Amino acid sequence: MGLAAFLVVIQSLILLVHWIVFRSMAHYLDVQPLTEQFLGWFFVLLSFSFLLSNISTRLFPGTLTRTAYFFSAIWLGTVHFLFLGAVVIALLQLLSDFLLIAMPAWVALVTYLTAFTLSCFALWQAYEVHIVRHTIHLPHLPSHWQGKKVVFFADTHYGNIHREQAAQYTSKMIEAENPSLILMGGDFFDGPPIDAAIVTHPYKNLATRVPTFFVSGNHEEYGRKAEFLQSLEKNGFRIINDRKEVLDGLQIVGLDFMTTRTHAATEMTLKHLELDRTLPTIVMKHIPRHMEEIEAAGGHLMLSGHTHQGQVWPASLITRYIYRGFDYGLKTYKDLQVYTTSGTGSWGPPQRFGTHAEIVVFTLEKKS
Repeated sequence: MGLAAFLVVIQSLILLVHWIVFRSMAHYLDVQPLTEQFLGWFFVLLSFSFLLSNISTRLFPGTLTRTAYFFSAIWLGTVHFLFLGAVVIALLQLLSDFLLIAMPAWVALVTYLTAFTLSCFALWQAYEVHIVRHTIHLPHLPSHWQGKKVVFFADTHYGNIHREQAAQYTSKMIEAENPSLILMGGDFFDGPPIDAAIVTHPYKNLATRVPTFFVSGNHEEYGRKAEFLQSLEKNGFRIINDRKEVLDGLQIVGLDFMTTRTHAATEMTLKHLELDRTLPTIVMKHIPRHMEEIEAAGGHLMLSGHTHQGQVWPASLITRYIYRGFDYGLKTYKDLQVYTTSGTGSWGPPQRFGTHAEIVVFTLEKKS
């Protein structure tokens, strides 16, 4: 599917959701004809706000277009909750019809107010970054790595919404953990034009003291990737796209998003890297796929992101199905441990509901 066709499909779905919410509100809230006409056109215009503001930030980057994008993204998340409210109202109406009782007029109003309140809560929730801790047992782990902390984070999506303050906050949270190793699993950038230094520089003191490795995600491809990577390297990140590094007996592998999108490409890349099977091996791959090839090549721990765990319920049900249960958390595939993070930032709507933003802290131990 080409980009234009994809945008048409997405915009059509957004327009449909807006139309459903509008028709439900107009019907159940007893809107007057003139107000209904105004509300209808208002919803139509709002349905295009996210796409248009997204395009405008790329064509005319600046404070004005970023602000427009921020509010249109919040509205997109809000209309999601209003749509869920419309679904609930429709189900209550069906139940009322089945029971042959009239649904009170206040039910719709309360439902929509609840949906709006949940949207506000979800916006607050997205900015609460949690520290998630796990103990990981790796074979052949040298004694000096035992008990050491490894921080893993991904999907910060620095761009129009998450910017220097978010970068400063995240870097301070990581530094407070006193890690021996930091791994960044891609989508550090969101894609739209940004002065990369304002979000990479806050990591400089940390990344120059603690070994910090980075592998690209899909969103690095949506912007000036070369500039993004150059800024990361300048501020202490080590880029390991389709590379391996051995750090004091620990093998760290990075698989680039663009070059390992298929089973065959992943298998070929791993073959060329010639992993040392006598070393404990951590593999970073942005999308949680191709575990079969990574396990067969000798990987012991696979770290991924990308899914955001759906970010806003019920999208989490979709990601769980698409990624076969590997959309979030610590799972196993044969002898391979797989961790998929829900991400530190957000994409599109800045709300989170049923998921959380996180930084993951692994404590390494030797597998007996």
